[in-house]
Amino acid sequence: MSEIDSAAERILSAQRGVAFTGAGVSAASGISTYRDEGGLWDRYGSQGMLNVLAKHPDKAHEILGGFFSALEAARPNPAHLALARLEEMGHLAGLITQNVDNLHREAGSKNVFELHGNLHRLRCMTCGTKQGLTREALFGMARAALEEIEEFSLAAFAQVFPRCECGGLTRLDFVSFGESVQALPEATAAAEACDLMLIVGTSGLVYPAAALPGVAKSAGARLIEINWKESELSHSCELSIRAQAADVLPQIMERLDALRGSAQ
Repeated sequence: MSEIDSAAERILSAQRGVAFTGAGVSAASGISTYRDEGGLWDRYGSQGMLNVLAKHPDKAHEILGGFFSALEAARPNPAHLALARLEEMGHLAGLITQNVDNLHREAGSKNVFELHGNLHRLRCMTCGTKQGLTREALFGMARAALEEIEEFSLAAFAQVFPRCECGGLTRLDFVSFGESVQALPEATAAAEACDLMLIVGTSGLVYPAAALPGVAKSAGARLIEINWKESELSHSCELSIRAQAADVLPQIMERLDALRGSAQ
């Protein structure tokens, strides 16, 4: 039996699957990961966007311009679309992601737990109120910010965004290194309740997110990994498929459709 067949059969037999995704799921959409060659970690040897910018304020236009250009061009790839369809079909009860690019939601995933926030939202730094942004609003603000600030600082960047109704400054709703993650109780509950976890495109190095597969396995879930290279989570998985998610997930969906068809 092939790995594709094995993954499809495990998904079909699961009663409450959950997906856990990292930066690798968006690689085929043109968004580079932090740690891969050419990413922020590789080029600047630091942790997180804000720390990189704080250490290299003179590179703000280069770093942010490249980042927002890639984000603006990105669209959901076949991996995002396959995961959204798995939820629609009832095979996934939810999706836990470390990504901030909003591509899972754009693909159609509904029950999404965004541990590291979402760049398509503003968060008030005074009262915490959140406000969603359209693509047009986000990238319009980003371009305005890059045009108006000469050297990066969070305070200067925040001046470009609209103030909250309470009068407070707002910022993009992402979690930087050292900040508390979001939706962790909900994500933990989803991990505890699932009987299958699809681990897609994550290195398994960033905590507390990386602890969630262990939570799922301790509760009895089976773990399936899809990653083009070995990760820190590979040893915990009963099946690891070494390939790009955008290539493999559509194949799994095709096999799953065939299995569902034969069962009817």
